[in-house]
Amino acid sequence: MKKDLRWAGSTVGEPWWIVGDITRRLLEPHGYSVEVLTQSAADENPRFVGRGKADFGVVVEQIVGWAVKGEHNFTGEDFVPLRAIARLSRPAWLGVAARHELGFTSMAELVASDYPLRVETHAWDSIGSLLHRTLLAHHGLTKEAIEARGGSVRNFGKGGDLRAGDVDLIVANLYLGRTAVTKHWMTASEHMNLRFFDIDEALLQQYIAEGNGKAGEIPFHFLRGVDRPVKALEREFGLIIYCPADLDEDFVHDLTKLYDDNRGMFFNQSLHMAWDPGRVARTNPPLDLHPGAERYYREVGIL
Repeated sequence: MKKDLRWAGSTVGEPWWIVGDITRRLLEPHGYSVEVLTQSAADENPRFVGRGKADFGVVVEQIVGWAVKGEHNFTGEDFVPLRAIARLSRPAWLGVAARHELGFTSMAELVASDYPLRVETHAWDSIGSLLHRTLLAHHGLTKEAIEARGGSVRNFGKGGDLRAGDVDLIVANLYLGRTAVTKHWMTASEHMNLRFFDIDEALLQQYIAEGNGKAGEIPFHFLRGVDRPVKALEREFGLIIYCPADLDEDFVHDLTKLYDDNRGMFFNQSLHMAWDPGRVARTNPPLDLHPGAERYYREVGIL
């Protein structure tokens, strides 16, 4: 087993990077060097792990499922066989909010107005914005339709000045914790009067039927403007720590033990995550467990 390893993560401070940094800290005392990569965010994560650019990594459960099935942004792509090491839980929601001064109380009202919306969401062509594009399209707001109304679409937190209120509608991931993404929500809620919208019930049921999450609520007062429990898509479907199927079995066994012995490290971060023994091995679908991880879980009675 080589000692210099590469972890497929994401932007510094985001969940995938945080798990990589935990992995680095756990393995370094055992003689391993772990480089936590930041170029492997969104679509690139399965490509890095599935094509030899990274030795292991972590990704949203659904994204790796789309990758191995060749769906959405991964149509026609091939990857080496992948296996799961563990499943982490972390609270997250699909958040929708507009400037309170606009006077709209729902997406339906906003769309009916023909107001020239300045929309901020995640990078439009990224796999990470698929559900956000679906929400906008559900209300007739394709990128072309938004621009035809005289509006614009920008990358959340990078296109406009949130402190100046230079945005009308935000559709973006919302995490329970302070991360590179959530800080933009915090900035917007501190400097703007936001009104959070409930997700349309028909769309919510569509998301659930497609396995994109479950019905949930953004917690009351989590951000300024959340003046009630807001009906939302709860995306607590897990992060999958995964690797190529041929990664050394004893190494994966020992790494799984390190994670389990230090499970508190996942919670004690800027983004709270849970290593839940009752759920950590429940990774199928989308991936079968790596034999090394499965062996450890059987040894300690998790399986």
